[in-house]
Amino acid sequence: MSIVIVDSDAIIALVHQTDSLHDRSVQIFKFLKERNFYTFTPYAILLEAAATLARVLQQPELAQEVLSSYSNPEDKIDTDVSDLVAKLYEPKTSRKNTPFDHYVLALAKKNNIQLVFSFDSFYKKNGLTLMGDKLKTISD
Repeated sequence: MSIVIVDSDAIIALVHQTDSLHDRSVQIFKFLKERNFYTFTPYAILLEAAATLARVLQQPELAQEVLSSYSNPEDKIDTDVSDLVAKLYEPKTSRKNTPFDHYVLALAKKNNIQLVFSFDSFYKKNGLTLMGDKLKTISD
C-alpha cells in the first residue's frame, strides 16, 4: 500500500475554491482515491490548515469544515518524531519553511513515506516526491 502524507497547503487548496491550486488539488485527490492510496493527514497539520483558513484567509466556515471532516486514525504511522523534528529543523532556513514543514518531513522519514500531497518544493529538496510530480509522470 502506498502512503501519502498530506500537508496543509493541499488541504487549504482542496476546500478553498478560489485558491489558485484548487483545481489541481481536486485532480490529485481524485487520483489518490481512485487508486486507493492511503492518505495520512497529521492532526497538527489539519490544525495548521484550519488556523490559516480562519485567520489569514478569513474563512472560519471552511476551518470548521476541515476540523469536522477529520477522521484519520494514526495507527499505521509512528508519530513520535519530536526528537527528529528538532534535529531536522534548521533555524537559518527560509522563513517559509516552518517547524510544521519539518514535522511533516520527520513523519515521512521516520515512516519511510516517499509521497507528499503538497505543492511546497521544500519536500522535493528533501528527497520526497510531490504528488503533482508523480501524477505528471504517470500521465505522460
